[in-house]
Amino acid sequence: MLDYGSFCYLDVQKTGSSFIVDFLKRHIAEEPVRFIKHRRVSFKQVKQDDGTFYFITARDPLDQYKSLYYFGLTKTGSPIRRRLDRHFSEGNSLYADGPAGFPKWLEFMLDPQNAHFYEAPYADTHAGLFGYMTYRYLTLALPGKHKELNAFKDRDQVVRRYKNKGLPQVVIRNESLNGDLAALIKAELAPKFEDAEAAVNELMTSDARINASKRDDAKDVLSDDLLRAVQDREWFLFQQLGYPAYVSD
Repeated sequence: MLDYGSFCYLDVQKTGSSFIVDFLKRHIAEEPVRFIKHRRVSFKQVKQDDGTFYFITARDPLDQYKSLYYFGLTKTGSPIRRRLDRHFSEGNSLYADGPAGFPKWLEFMLDPQNAHFYEAPYADTHAGLFGYMTYRYLTLALPGKHKELNAFKDRDQVVRRYKNKGLPQVVIRNESLNGDLAALIKAELAPKFEDAEAAVNELMTSDARINASKRDDAKDVLSDDLLRAVQDREWFLFQQLGYPAYVSD
């Protein structure tokens, strides 16, 4: 989170967060109260910062999975890749086939039984109830401790908690990041900027991204069954954030 007191950016990983953090730090006149990358907001902080305006970033879940796979493909020391390489015998790595191995990797990683290959907190939550990209989003969108993410009994309870306790008042989509952020600056955040007009002009004349993926953005050829599996695991992002379905039921 990047917290300026009166407003706070919830920086979900792989959603353009590095770009937004850098942009805000360059254009906001005041210093942030706190900045801890991808850290949750506690209940105590919510009470202390009563009236704070929260916004968050989101990204199409399949694109997030693709980004995560390519990160492991190029960064052999990534935590997920290390765990997977220890699990599979030499020569059978899920990364052995390069870009063509994405479907096999995705099928394996969508299985709730393999949640422990991501990170311990996710594996300790109700991983069978939602996928890893939903977990990443909810971790920042909902205040409190990780143990509360493990208390959900069904999808309806997840939705109710988000609607009643969710922090984000605005969701910025990675797919339209510059335009969404510009609209936010023109509205709620305008008084916080040294020069709001200059900041908006910078966004509207540049498509630059910090840590932008260097991979080919062409759609991977995935079976309808695998695409449906992504939709089912990440149902929250489709249902609550309105991401369009890849395939019809």
